[in-house]
Amino acid sequence: TIRVNVYLVAIIAIGITLIVLYSFFIEPCQTRLKIVEIKNKAFASTFKDLKIVLLSDLHIGVNLSASAKRSLKIIHEIKPDLILLTGDFLEWKRTKQCYDNAIKYLSQLNASIGVYAVRGDADCFVSKISCELCRKEGSIFPPGNHQVKFLRNSQVFLENRGKKFAIMGITMGSKHFSGFSIANSMDNCIPYIILSHTSLVYHDIGTNNNVLILSGDTHGGQIYLPQLFWEIIKIKPDPEHMYGLYQDMNKVLYVTSGIGTSPNFPFRLGVPPEVVLFKFEE
Repeated sequence: TIRVNVYLVAIIAIGITLIVLYSFFIEPCQTRLKIVEIKNKAFASTFKDLKIVLLSDLHIGVNLSASAKRSLKIIHEIKPDLILLTGDFLEWKRTKQCYDNAIKYLSQLNASIGVYAVRGDADCFVSKISCELCRKEGSIFPPGNHQVKFLRNSQVFLENRGKKFAIMGITMGSKHFSGFSIANSMDNCIPYIILSHTSLVYHDIGTNNNVLILSGDTHGGQIYLPQLFWEIIKIKPDPEHMYGLYQDMNKVLYVTSGIGTSPNFPFRLGVPPEVVLFKFEE
């Protein structure tokens, strides 16, 4: 019996060790292409045949991570028509080198319709340098070293095969811009894509609006746990929507697991990093 117990303890110890090694050194590097299918007639009609890609939470540091490098490879293979980014380009212990690496990463993103982004909370604490992500130093004009257009409580109107749609970017922590509400600023005749680092805006949008809200921030929790767990501990602004696809009539939310990890918890288990490609069905 003692010998059996020793073997059992050894097997458990080896199992735990393998799980820890996997979660710290393997899964965080296993960036995958996640295909998300959304059923919405207005989206399907407007975005037909478009390759729309979502990226978030790169958390780029002094060195480009294996997961970030893999994300670029996936994007270059897809050749997307539209790339959307929902913030946290930088790691929390950011330096000028981190910003330079982030800008270099952004310079490698190209899409025929455009590349649009919002900043996350990790991008905004060194205001002078962080502004260099979205405009030239000492200037109000966009930088010349990448094609990413940052939306700060603003929207752009675009077309695909004669059908109009809009992309709106919500600043971190903001529920209103220019003195009027998000809902009142939307044209109900066209579909909207809303970029917001957190998913809180989902609660403010009516179910009749044809709107796709894209967010990140949570990293999907980095470890797969029941939804109830996140709702109890409430470590994120919107614990009801930690990861995945949510839909209420015409409004849709997708919260991505992102690419990077938290510096205090640099592991993933059951929630690998992802580049998201959307497909739309009626």
